[in-house]
Amino acid sequence: NDYCAGVRTLGRYADYLVVNVSSPNTPGLRDLQKRKVLLDLLLSVRNEVDALPEPRPPLLLKVAPDLNDSECQDIADVSREAKIDGIIVSNTTIARPETLRSAHKAEAGGLSGAPLFEPSTAVLRNLYQRTEGKMTLIGVGGVSSGKDAYEKIRNGASAVQ
Repeated sequence: NDYCAGVRTLGRYADYLVVNVSSPNTPGLRDLQKRKVLLDLLLSVRNEVDALPEPRPPLLLKVAPDLNDSECQDIADVSREAKIDGIIVSNTTIARPETLRSAHKAEAGGLSGAPLFEPSTAVLRNLYQRTEGKMTLIGVGGVSSGKDAYEKIRNGASAVQ
């Protein structure tokens, strides 16, 4: 397991560790967001982090902005069960809004920037509600101003990236 090997090799040097299961540019990676697979992965990584010398870095999970309500509930439940320290919401989207004007709008891969703000904020709000405000959430996606950052905070972010 690459995630566990990464923790063993680099964990003692890290300020925090992120299990990123959301990159649309890595084939099959988003399949790791499925409940059973994700729980097994996070429990394994959590065990590796717990084996590190003190002080141990916080363990965060980075998720996609393309999650539905059921998937958000699974992410919240699994994160609590695996004792994850926080969730980064979110990576790039696979969606292509009709408002895109670029000649490259049909390209495969992750889309970031302004079109990501609304969907990532919606998932942030959903996860805040499902974790009952008891988990650190880092708001990411389409943030380009102080106003955007404040909107992430108003929707549950403990910090904004």
